[in-house]
Amino acid sequence: MPEWGARLRNYYWMLRYHRAYDYAARRCYYRKIEAEKKRLIESGVHQEEVRLYCRSLANLRNNAARMRFESFSKQLRLF
Repeated sequence: MPEWGARLRNYYWMLRYHRAYDYAARRCYYRKIEAEKKRLIESGVHQEEVRLYCRSLANLRNNAARMRFESFSKQLRLF
């Protein structure tokens, strides 16, 4: 996983950790995720790479999303 994604990884973990009925905490982490995504995009990380990384973090069992992120990252590094 990329070094720029540590905060996102932490926020998604906390989002999964909180119970479904704890709406305030979940909203708080959704806001933090959006702010971090915006910060990363403004700092020069490719928007599609951030989207695919968040998609893979949202559901860790989704191997297709993880593989898509990894292939896209490798493709970006070629240029």
